[in-house]
Amino acid sequence: MDSITLKSHAKVNIGLRVLDQREDGYHNIHTIFQELAFHDTVTISKTDDDYELSSNDENFPKDSSNTCSKAYVAVKVHCPDITGIKIHVKKEIPQGSGLGGGSSNGATTLKGLNELYGLGLSNDELTELSLQVGADVPFFIHGGTQLGEGIGEQLTQLDIEFPHQYW
Repeated sequence: MDSITLKSHAKVNIGLRVLDQREDGYHNIHTIFQELAFHDTVTISKTDDDYELSSNDENFPKDSSNTCSKAYVAVKVHCPDITGIKIHVKKEIPQGSGLGGGSSNGATTLKGLNELYGLGLSNDELTELSLQVGADVPFFIHGGTQLGEGIGEQLTQLDIEFPHQYW
């Protein structure tokens, strides 16, 4: 397999309580995350080049601050045998909307690299790597409906049946 294309889902916070600010600048929170069907599309391809990031959105950051770039670096440090990579993100989730598009793109990159290279990393290992990428990224490793605490990295899967599926 030379490339993989994956959906990178949005999320909503069903209620959000912002608690105290931590020394690292983040705030502790208490929230329920809900994964949505709405998504970006992430394509990861093996290349002979080192690393390239592109998007259909001209405002999409393509530097080291991007969660896809951070995810690539986290996996590359963990698995140095990874060769050149091209990542293309087809954006549908509006940037800065609070729907977690960037965090989702980072998690999708982690999962995509794991699958493309057959790294065999478990969801627990991917979650550990995701902590290096961003606060909401761990949620997107598992998706679904989850209670989020801490900065959003302390997750408890919830089995809630909603009477109407709006997402």
